[in-house]
Amino acid sequence: MSRLDLSRFFSPIASKLEAVEEELQTVVQCEIPVVRRLAEHVSKGGGKRLRPALVLLASRLCGCNSNEDIRYGAIFELIHTATLIHDDVIDHASTRRGRPSLNSAWGNTQSVLFGDFLYLRAVRSALTGRNWRMMEILVDIAARMIEGELIQNECLHCLDTSKKTYFDILERKTAFLFAGCAECGAVLGEKSQSVCQGLYKYGLELGRAFQLVDDLLDYTSTSSQLGKPVFSDLHEGKLTLPMLLLMERAPGEATAIVKRVWADDSSGISPEDAQLVRELLKRCGVLDEIHQLARQATGAAMESLPVVDGDPEIVKLLLKIPETLLERTY
Repeated sequence: MSRLDLSRFFSPIASKLEAVEEELQTVVQCEIPVVRRLAEHVSKGGGKRLRPALVLLASRLCGCNSNEDIRYGAIFELIHTATLIHDDVIDHASTRRGRPSLNSAWGNTQSVLFGDFLYLRAVRSALTGRNWRMMEILVDIAARMIEGELIQNECLHCLDTSKKTYFDILERKTAFLFAGCAECGAVLGEKSQSVCQGLYKYGLELGRAFQLVDDLLDYTSTSSQLGKPVFSDLHEGKLTLPMLLLMERAPGEATAIVKRVWADDSSGISPEDAQLVRELLKRCGVLDEIHQLARQATGAAMESLPVVDGDPEIVKLLLKIPETLLERTY
């Protein structure tokens, strides 16, 4: 199971998720034809909507009685989408979710500008909400994500990339956004600082687990399951945890494979090298170690979920989501 399907967990918030979709359309609405065409291309790509769902679930748990969770669910999704667009430009990606990426269809300039447009529309919507604590959270997340991208680009094609650097990038580019989504519910529900911190920690650990699994699937899954080419991180010059661990445990073989992939800009990784990497991942215990790290993160997420006098069904869902992330690794 490589594709994450959490739709069965979202039935209690189904009507609000639909409202988030409507909000997304409203926020990006523009009279300029090219903007409408770009927005239509992106909207057809769909998405799991995990981040707005976290906002809605946490808000319901914390007793938010307004529809501001819909606003912020859309805002977080817009920020996430803008980041993906910029990432695809930076990575020269040709596909996203099984479809042509925006940059491959419309070019880098239009894509960067449209990503900026989404960011600014998200900010404008947040300003309308007049919740200054949420503005602080959103600005901090955006800065952290840019930091992560800068660190990652500084390390492209660097054989001496460290595991610490990998986890710094993971937190900034993925985990902090998850943390903000979960904390948002506590802020909107006007909960105590301890509840805000608990939900922040829940989202942070959930984001760590999500990215660990995602990086592993880049090495173990198929292109049809991922909706993009496998080994794409390696081909783009990024050393994520699977290869970093392989380079520790089988340095000669792993480093030689990395050099061959980076030397060939056109074909990525050969079938022979792909098979060798997958064999090494098993033989060197890398699969088991990353599974264990992901399990630790999901366990920490569940332990961090604060005790709130809220809907027990929502509590069950928030505890089940981390476990479900692990199903993607098998």
